[in-house]
Amino acid sequence: MAGITFSKRLILGVFSRGFTQKAISLKMTPHDYPTVKGSEYWRRKIRTIFKGMDATRDGYLTKEDYELSGHRLASYMNLDENKAKEVLKLRVDGWEAIIKDPKNSEVYRMSEDGYISDLLAVINTSFRDALVSLASREFDFYDLDGNGFISSKEHKALFYSLGIPTDYSADAFKALDTDGDGFISREEYIQGVADFVFSEDENSPYTHFFGPLIE
Repeated sequence: MAGITFSKRLILGVFSRGFTQKAISLKMTPHDYPTVKGSEYWRRKIRTIFKGMDATRDGYLTKEDYELSGHRLASYMNLDENKAKEVLKLRVDGWEAIIKDPKNSEVYRMSEDGYISDLLAVINTSFRDALVSLASREFDFYDLDGNGFISSKEHKALFYSLGIPTDYSADAFKALDTDGDGFISREEYIQGVADFVFSEDENSPYTHFFGPLIE
């Protein structure tokens, strides 16, 4: 991962649609959170992200991982052929966006240690500026029907695509759905992402954003 500017990447490898030009109102913006110290709790959260994205469970992120997660998403939602191809393309685009040289996309591997150290290097600077747009793109990716909300089924598809048991989706969905209307809005989703990546409060309601933290 040396030489790659993390703030120009896509944190979960899924932020690949164009930035949605909408005003976002958050209770706590990325800049409202204290400086991230890189506590063990924080590292566990980032390792949990990495494990989810590592679809083949070989300890590295590769193009194959991104393709597999795309296929899982399409399968879970029973997407038609055209929509499934769109999802897969967005996954591949996301992978090529986070590596230094797209020509090496077939063979490039990203380690867990490198992923964590690179993120920690920019988490308190450029990444705070980029988070809202990146999370908004991710929201658009999982809002498969494009209605402006993530439904419980779409959220389960998110977990399924990352190899996280869908039984864990209910608690994470409830934490994100702060107004209790049965849907996750763009603002609710972005707030959850921001808290997950910037907060080091072990009592945060968003601790299980990606299911139980790995040890």
